[in-house]
Amino acid sequence: MARKFKLNVGWHDRLIRVLIGLAIIGGIWIWLAGERWLALIGIIPILTAIGGWCPVYETLGMTTDTTITRES
Repeated sequence: MARKFKLNVGWHDRLIRVLIGLAIIGGIWIWLAGERWLALIGIIPILTAIGGWCPVYETLGMTTDTTITRES
């Protein structure tokens, strides 16, 4: 059975995650020429931004998505 993930990353958070991911990739690519494989770490925030779901937010019960209404 497929698990449905609720979106818990808002658009502001997505934008920041993409920028951070690109900065990590660019920084490692420029300054650590011998260990460029470390730039793969920057893919994690980019993927969570694209997918709109963050497992850490899910675990903590958080959301930054403003289109979701909280249940009382």
